[in-house]
Amino acid sequence: MKVSSIGGTIVDTNVANENKFYMRECLYSKFKYILEKLHSTDYYLRHEQSVINFIYPAGTEPAGPAAMAAASNVFLLRCIVARPDFPLPRLFNAMVAIFSAYPDRDYCMMLMSVKYRASKSYLEVMQYFMPVASRPSSLSSLDDVFITHRSTIFGEISLYKLEKEDVAHVHNLALGNLPSSTQTPNSSSSSFSYCSKVNEREELEHELHVLDAIMKDVLENEFSEFAVFTIRCGISTRSVRENTAIGFVIVREFHNHDKLFEHYHLPRQEYQLNRRRAEIISLRLHPLFLVSAGLIFRDLARKTSFYDYYFIHSVDGYKYSNDLKKMMMVVEPKPIKKVPVFTRVQADHKKPRKKLNLPPPNFSRDNMIIYRHKLNPVKWFTNSQKLVIIGFSAVTKAFLRQLVFQWNSKDHKNSENFTCLTRLQVTVICRAGIVEADYDSLFKCPYCTNSQGCYLSYRNESCYVRDCCTRIDLRSWVHFVPGKVEKVDRDKKFVKLDSCEIYYDKLLLMCDRLFVLRCIDVPVYSRRPCNLVEINFRLNKFLLFYKVRALLEDMPRTYLVLVYGNNLHTYECIAFLIGHGVDCSRMVFVQPHRITGRDADMKEKCPYWDKNLQMIMDDILVEKGVNIFTDYDFHHYNLHKSTDFIMEVIFQHFPTQKQMTFECDLFISFQEGHLHQRHKQWLENSGIELDGNEILVNERYQTNDPDVYAAGSFIKMRITPNYQYKFVSERELARKILHHLGIVTDKNFEDRFAEPMLFQAILPLRYFITKVTMPRRYLLSQLPVIVNCNLTTYKNKTFCRVGLSTRMMVDEIVVVTKKECNLDFLLYFCGKHELLLNKLKSRYRANLIHCFLKFFQEPWTELIMHDDFEELQAENKELLSPMAISALSRPGRGALGELTDMDFFTLNKRYIELKLLSFLREHRRDFRHKFALPEDFLKLDLADYERYMDTEENDSSSDFSET
Repeated sequence: MKVSSIGGTIVDTNVANENKFYMRECLYSKFKYILEKLHSTDYYLRHEQSVINFIYPAGTEPAGPAAMAAASNVFLLRCIVARPDFPLPRLFNAMVAIFSAYPDRDYCMMLMSVKYRASKSYLEVMQYFMPVASRPSSLSSLDDVFITHRSTIFGEISLYKLEKEDVAHVHNLALGNLPSSTQTPNSSSSSFSYCSKVNEREELEHELHVLDAIMKDVLENEFSEFAVFTIRCGISTRSVRENTAIGFVIVREFHNHDKLFEHYHLPRQEYQLNRRRAEIISLRLHPLFLVSAGLIFRDLARKTSFYDYYFIHSVDGYKYSNDLKKMMMVVEPKPIKKVPVFTRVQADHKKPRKKLNLPPPNFSRDNMIIYRHKLNPVKWFTNSQKLVIIGFSAVTKAFLRQLVFQWNSKDHKNSENFTCLTRLQVTVICRAGIVEADYDSLFKCPYCTNSQGCYLSYRNESCYVRDCCTRIDLRSWVHFVPGKVEKVDRDKKFVKLDSCEIYYDKLLLMCDRLFVLRCIDVPVYSRRPCNLVEINFRLNKFLLFYKVRALLEDMPRTYLVLVYGNNLHTYECIAFLIGHGVDCSRMVFVQPHRITGRDADMKEKCPYWDKNLQMIMDDILVEKGVNIFTDYDFHHYNLHKSTDFIMEVIFQHFPTQKQMTFECDLFISFQEGHLHQRHKQWLENSGIELDGNEILVNERYQTNDPDVYAAGSFIKMRITPNYQYKFVSERELARKILHHLGIVTDKNFEDRFAEPMLFQAILPLRYFITKVTMPRRYLLSQLPVIVNCNLTTYKNKTFCRVGLSTRMMVDEIVVVTKKECNLDFLLYFCGKHELLLNKLKSRYRANLIHCFLKFFQEPWTELIMHDDFEELQAENKELLSPMAISALSRPGRGALGELTDMDFFTLNKRYIELKLLSFLREHRRDFRHKFALPEDFLKLDLADYERYMDTEENDSSSDFSET
């Protein structure tokens, strides 16, 4: 017997549960439909059988294989090998000879086997071929097919200025294969589709409208800023009309290079290209001529005098076509932003530019992918081994980004001399919908005016990981396979999914999850309850959004939402619920017991938890009417006897062991657990050694199988190291994995982690928190507990806290503000000594710092954020370390030791000052604020001295004349 929440009367337990479920049966059906729909592979990839009819000239031969062979218009290039000393570019002549040997065939085809590695000759010839997309099939390890046409080898490609007769050709090329009328589905039902056709016709109509306006302006205005050319194939000596139109291109001068440089990794010293940069508005080309990209760009440069071409692909706005973007180099966004990036859209930015609807891009806020071609030869970068990654976590994104941009370096050695293109042999396995949700830009929350500041689109990681889904499209290089892992065969080296088998050379396990609810009584492969939500991916946020809407529609006054957790993610979710219609009085917040004390302080530094701030937020939630229960750990939940619907959740108090039961309609769990039970099952069946819920690895992140690696928060090193390796920078961890794989080696490699980790979230009352933490480099038990010296400021609704370690190193920066902005630039200051930060502690004690957020935006911080500042520090350390060691270890320093130390300090201080001044002189143009140098004051002094001497001479002459 217990009190029911339905009628408030004492009734039998079974009868009460039946009555309750009967009232929620419609809600259960909606929850189940939402869960099955968004997790179904068929929702994103539909298996449809199609019949293709081949029509060929039979001739005199009877129908059959012989007739098909006689009518074939293609020949197969099986093998091509050149001697090691043979110049590979001359293999083009071999292609000419091969086509001459088959004058009756127009196509040449090549096959690349997945079992064997291609030779250099094979790869050289491949640049004249284009890949053929394979149809979806249940067969695995199919050969890659490449094909080329005779006109690609023999045809001459030329560009001609637009004429009135070419307008119809431009229209036909812009339309492509799109049918005249299409039935576009509702955007809300197709917002997660991987190959979504949503709004395709609307975007094409908008592009045609812009093309018409540009062509009209070019034909009528002699001084138009645009230039339109048609691309034709044939014989250049003949007239224009005798050559076939295969494409068109529209360009204009690019004026935003300086703004682009602030947010993308580009070389600065390219003043010779001023007024020689162009922006490609639209480019369409027949697919057989994609391999002629270099020829087209060089001819375009000859006609326009532009030598550096950019194409801006908008992710959120209107999209314009560019069929050659695959042959252009993607410009990598800067790994760390140097200024705050505000997410709220300003009203004046929406105004169109001039008469054409081409608004200027905002490189700091807009999500866009930048492509570049600098008329350099193409150089391909790839990985020699087949990599298979299980999971699409933040570490996976950072790893794939570094793999894609392995050619990128600080000195721009490769990008300045080549058009760097990437071809990877990487397959990522994850659940259906996870990748699609991360790259979905069509979803618009009806409750929020700013989509980027909404919980459904807000990302908690640093910009290095965020940009992987907003300014980089990893799907262009990586093969994503949806499905569930059933088995890993380590002997035959393949991963068995429910639909196929994927072979690998190296297997990477990156499927850790932040939150996993562990229930002992539930079988591993049982269905997850439909009213249980765990926020590990953006897809889970969408599931929560639709379930909350269904809950508010079906039970507007009797629902009950149960939230379980004790970290900053939990408060972010509660802020979302409050802002999206959930009444605070219908919400129960249960917090588990968290172990604190000296032993816990010696463990990993976790950025997802902040005791002091969470106490303040608890008071805020209590004032708003949220029921909070502390120190209650999850014990188990009870399902309905015939469905997978949670009826009640049981918690156990610490330390009294008293149990408390809560009824709920929606259970949101943030229980920290990093290995899913389903993953644990196939890991154990595959023979991967585990320690509880953690994967055992060595210092190279290898499991007991040397070809299987694991990285993330669910690993445990066999020999406990003397440093923190969990909750570290995703970028630094990915770099270490690439180093151990031998793909990208690091000259200054070390096992310890030295880069800070950033976490950001939305808190109740629309506050935004940014927390930057340094991983602890020493964890031995005999060391004293690290005690922080916390410095705090509060001004204009902005709270800042800077934590200093015992060595006066900044190991934590926390900012809570009302400003909707990303503060990734704080990563530059975490891990630095407070003296290096303009004597931070002394200035704070002297009440000279009123807001740390403003303090870290002062002009002097540009020096620390400069790309070459770390090299300056390394040079100073290399020169000063031996001198300091010898001075400190000198025996018998005597009474004059203090004088010697003083001279040593003065000498080295002068040396550091001279090095800093030379650094400022060398990079003076890179800073937004002008730093004053000694010669600047010298010029002023000389001018004042000359004016003084002139007045003296005038005075002396006047005195002489008077006498």
